[in-house]
Amino acid sequence: MTYMNLLASSHTRRILHVLATVLVVGFSLYGGLAIFYWLGWPVWLRYCGAIIFPVVVLGLWLWPKPEYLIRRGLAVGLLTILFIGYAVKTPVEQEWVPLMSRHASVAIDGDFVTITNFRDAVHRTGQPSVPVWTTESFDLSQLTGADLIIQPFGTSKATAHILLSLGFADGRHIVVSMESRQAKGRAFDAVAGFFRHDQIYPELATERDLFWERLARTPPDNLQIYPIRKRPEVLRAYLERIFAFTNNVRDTPKFYSTLDESCMTAFINLAPESFASVPFYDVRRWIPGYSLSLFQQLDLVDDSLPADELARRYSLQPNLQAPDQFSSDAAWSTYVRQHRGAL
Repeated sequence: MTYMNLLASSHTRRILHVLATVLVVGFSLYGGLAIFYWLGWPVWLRYCGAIIFPVVVLGLWLWPKPEYLIRRGLAVGLLTILFIGYAVKTPVEQEWVPLMSRHASVAIDGDFVTITNFRDAVHRTGQPSVPVWTTESFDLSQLTGADLIIQPFGTSKATAHILLSLGFADGRHIVVSMESRQAKGRAFDAVAGFFRHDQIYPELATERDLFWERLARTPPDNLQIYPIRKRPEVLRAYLERIFAFTNNVRDTPKFYSTLDESCMTAFINLAPESFASVPFYDVRRWIPGYSLSLFQQLDLVDDSLPADELARRYSLQPNLQAPDQFSSDAAWSTYVRQHRGAL
């Protein structure tokens, strides 16, 4: 082998060594955070494991000769054991907040669907919400349309929550929200969604529940309501997939994932081709705050205006009347849609 070949071989080995080291550093830090968010383990063990695990793995990998191959093999072995355990990890049952204490259950008989634990909670500004669980029946042949709901978070353009509201001829709606199910004493943590921590929780509820839950806050959240351009038969096929997913999660809990099973990606994953098809490389599928232009491109919502202008036109006006001032959920839903375009 010539000197140049030896030099090239040595250079290649150094590059591979650097790449391997970068991967080990990344996986060990991720593993430490995975341990930190590992439900079911004592708190002290999770804190200790989150610190000790990456220190031990990196120590084994980076410590110089002698016997570095054995130590690096041990480091890779520790990572493998952790990630196998991580892959087979299942959600842990917890004491849930009252608004998420029950799972919706859906039964379909021909055109008729019955939803048990359909939520119609009462929300009043400055007071704790009162969960109300009902059993409601809907005629799927009377499905008339749907709305896409975007709830921006604060001043950040990147963050938002996505909901769907499906309307029926009698004026009632089924609102679907894919949530991170919250245990008592804990708040939503977006970072935890990267580490198989919380369960995904499909909420099926009235508009006066899920809309007013957000509008009753101080200050109220901004809600944008966009009519969806799809025929009822396409919406029905989509809704039936959502119902099936709801029952599956009820029977076999799944983890909420900030990347691939979130408030937006869960909807995208369930969408039939006739409703929407979003390529995995389109970053807007991962960042709900920038999703409106994606929905316009897919011809799901009005594309005659720039996204920012459309958002202003379809945002709800401030100081809306509370649902308890109206005779029914249907009456309040009509009122809400008459008060858009204030921003």
